[in-house]
Amino acid sequence: MDTMSIQESFQGILFGIALVTGLLGTSVAMASPMINIPGSACIAEGGVPLNVDTDGEAENLSTSVVWAICAAERTISPSDTTLGGTVWVIDLSSTQDVCCRAVSKNPGGARVNGPFTCSSGATSTFQGLTITSITDPFTFSSFYFECQLPANSGGGVSRIQGYRTVAQ
Repeated sequence: MDTMSIQESFQGILFGIALVTGLLGTSVAMASPMINIPGSACIAEGGVPLNVDTDGEAENLSTSVVWAICAAERTISPSDTTLGGTVWVIDLSSTQDVCCRAVSKNPGGARVNGPFTCSSGATSTFQGLTITSITDPFTFSSFYFECQLPANSGGGVSRIQGYRTVAQ
């Protein structure tokens, strides 16, 4: 190989490395931290189950309050340390609102709880509950939304239609 071929080869390798590095950096920067998830992904705490309707919504058909856990994805590398988002609900209870909050919990039992955000009364129109963000720097913690669904009162079934997690 002559000197020009070695230099051209070296420049080609450097260009390839720069291109791959640039593409990887761009794809990470462009990755969206927002994920939409159907209400049917939520599960009930304790013994009272949630029902999944034909629209993929989680609803409380029981005459007891149900606490729902709605899992959120948490990226470890690069590490997400905050969680917020939106939970879309239908609140048909005449006596109690649907309330949700962000939670982070680690295997040792320590929790970070955000404040509850609640619906504003009974209506058949969906309500978007903006969930206040929480921060937890420990990568072994899990993120989720915790929601309280009121008891079925006279056919007034409240439900979680879906939720959007915003982790950063």
